[in-house]
Amino acid sequence: MSALFSPKMQKNHFRFVFAVCAFLIFVLLFHGMGNWIDRIVESKMSYMQKNLVDVKTLQDTIQLQVVAPLKGEIDRLNLKVRTNAKPFERVARLNIDQRKRILVTGGAGFVGSHLVDVLMKQGHEVTVVDNFFTGRKRNIDHWIGHPNFELINHDVTLPIYLEVNEIYHLASPASPPHYMYNPIKTVKCNTIGTINMLGLASRLKAKFLFASTSEIYGDPLEHPQSESYWGNVNTMGPQILLR
Repeated sequence: MSALFSPKMQKNHFRFVFAVCAFLIFVLLFHGMGNWIDRIVESKMSYMQKNLVDVKTLQDTIQLQVVAPLKGEIDRLNLKVRTNAKPFERVARLNIDQRKRILVTGGAGFVGSHLVDVLMKQGHEVTVVDNFFTGRKRNIDHWIGHPNFELINHDVTLPIYLEVNEIYHLASPASPPHYMYNPIKTVKCNTIGTINMLGLASRLKAKFLFASTSEIYGDPLEHPQSESYWGNVNTMGPQILLR
């Protein structure tokens, strides 16, 4: 063997064999590392999928064990509040063709609240609009919460858009101390407020009732006053605010 290959050739042959062995080792290592990386990626993907499932399970658990019981407790408390509340007065049951939607402006006042009582007991749907300048919420609080009743805190000098069949316009300070407290507000209520309600009635083709007060007769000479009585009014006096 020594005779066939010179020392230089033997050295080159050794280098070649070493290089081939190193290459084979590298290939084996690379292939093994690829499999190792694949196993790591597969393990991470499995872990992420498991976590996603765990999150969904957690959400379902919270919905079932926390949210649902709380919702049930809230519904139970609402029912308890409704059943323990002061019962409403008995109202007539009307079908849809007979039941009217009625707007009462100034419905929290003395006359308006009694009108509301009558309309509610008749079975109609009543909406009260009042800014509580002279009216009081306690006059109608026994209807608050009834499905046929709605209360809106609103000044009739500003437009309002509702859907009703009839309008009872009672909004105005009536007694002298009230209508003299803010004369401009009284005039605006009786002019602009009435114009707004007439416009609403015109748009809806609704029946319109405009009520006034006996103060418009001034210092009357007959009692009670009939509709044909013209009154005894000082045109320069405070009653002119209500004319």
